[in-house]
Amino acid sequence: MKQNQKKHYFAVPLEQADLPHFELNGARQLLVDGCLGILHYDETKVCLNCGKEVVEISGSNLSLNHLGDSEAEVKGDISSLKFV
Repeated sequence: MKQNQKKHYFAVPLEQADLPHFELNGARQLLVDGCLGILHYDETKVCLNCGKEVVEISGSNLSLNHLGDSEAEVKGDISSLKFV
């Protein structure tokens, strides 16, 4: 490949690709934009429907706030995020 040629892996910018957006603030707060629903919720595990992906948040003392049509906030001692 020539040096001035670049591969374009994404035809659509990530902002327009209809992907969920995650913002993790330390291990205490997770903001999710693109949440379509709550599949499971207790103090140690939260599962969120994010369209093509399900996100499983594990930890302790977890609490869930649904902020809007597609936004959610998980607070607590977050130990892991898993895409299932």
